[in-house]
Amino acid sequence: MRFAALPIFFIIVLSSYGQGIKVPLPTVETYAYDTNYIESYNSKLALRFVIPRRLENFSIRDTRSGQKYSYSSNEHYGVGLGFTYKWLAVDMTINPDFTQRDVVKYGNTREFNLKGSAYLKRTLLDGYLRFYDGYYVSNPSDNFSEWTPRDPYPQRQDMTTIGWGFNYTIPFNWEKYTPKVTFVLDGKLKKSAGSFMTIASAYFYHLRADSSITDSSFSPEGRIYEANLALLSGLFGYSYTFVVKDFYATLSAFPGLTLPVGAVFSEAGGENPNFTANFKFMTRSGLGYNSTNWYTGIYFVLDTNMVKLPDNILFSNGIGEIRFFVAYRIKPPKVVDKVLDKL
Repeated sequence: MRFAALPIFFIIVLSSYGQGIKVPLPTVETYAYDTNYIESYNSKLALRFVIPRRLENFSIRDTRSGQKYSYSSNEHYGVGLGFTYKWLAVDMTINPDFTQRDVVKYGNTREFNLKGSAYLKRTLLDGYLRFYDGYYVSNPSDNFSEWTPRDPYPQRQDMTTIGWGFNYTIPFNWEKYTPKVTFVLDGKLKKSAGSFMTIASAYFYHLRADSSITDSSFSPEGRIYEANLALLSGLFGYSYTFVVKDFYATLSAFPGLTLPVGAVFSEAGGENPNFTANFKFMTRSGLGYNSTNWYTGIYFVLDTNMVKLPDNILFSNGIGEIRFFVAYRIKPPKVVDKVLDKL
């Protein structure tokens, strides 16, 4: 089995190798919001059941010929329990091997995920680390004429990616709107509301394989076997939460531009990515039910990047997570306060 620990406000660990770590921070809810719009439940202890699934994929495309190789990891579903109280939120999950798709057909992926989120006075800071070892070609019919859906997908167990970075989000309408009501649920949005937001992002991506990840139909510059990229981005968009009694639905879209730096290694040698603006897109959405005691729902987070490489080669990368949860809020036992006071 694979194990994970997710302290949501401060450190979230999603580890496939061992026990997670929690590092508490002081309370972060220090600003005065409009109580006509936002109701806080952080004085209650919320106990929950969670099912997360993380997403990781990338592609290499020759924009002249349209030839494309798409790669995906064979991810697991996780299952676990968690709680939220005051400034502390922790989920403990395991990723059983049986939740991974057929390893004969899709190959085996080893993964390690670390994520931390800090909700500051009026802003949100996310940090993450993602390690994936083992991919399969998700569009084999475009590249292998003899492949049929009954066959195993072509697999690259020699392929490893490491991605890590930070997102700093500033909502403009912070008095009446906070992303916490969808993604942490230590409170409730009483009325429909939304906010324009701006996001500053830094993303560092490392890819390595024993040989080219494409075939001879690509130019030598497109036959890549290693990439080390730093993507500096700015995004601007809007997030809105619809509220009908105790039900809510959040939609958001954040398009932006990325400037890449780094090096890409192919059969043509080492090259630098084109230092031009590239498209980036991020969305954070969810829906559910949130009452005084019960809450349940699902949320979806997706972050995509595109980078123009030499000789008309386009690199695309997508990371994300889908998470289902159901929880119940209770009056906390006195012993809980005693334990938290010692942290």
